[in-house]
Amino acid sequence: MPRFIAEKITVETGGVIKQPVALTWRGDDYTVAEVIASWFDWGFSEATKQKNWRTRRHRNYFRLRMSSGEIFEIYLDRPPASAEGEWVLYQILD
Repeated sequence: MPRFIAEKITVETGGVIKQPVALTWRGDDYTVAEVIASWFDWGFSEATKQKNWRTRRHRNYFRLRMSSGEIFEIYLDRPPASAEGEWVLYQILD
């Protein structure tokens, strides 16, 4: 059963395509053993009244197997401007 978390985390990226290699959540460090999947979300939230490119979500999702065995689903919430985005631990999968 997935556990919904939705908390900000710190992520270290690496490699040619800048995928997560490590993260910190609640003061604990985790190392990524495998990137299981990655995908994009460019949709709109249900509360969005005016749907245009400015109100669209811009998220990069990653499903990760950590070296400790847990499977985390995280995303990078990218703002439409050139500002740096925020990483979020979305859920932990069983």
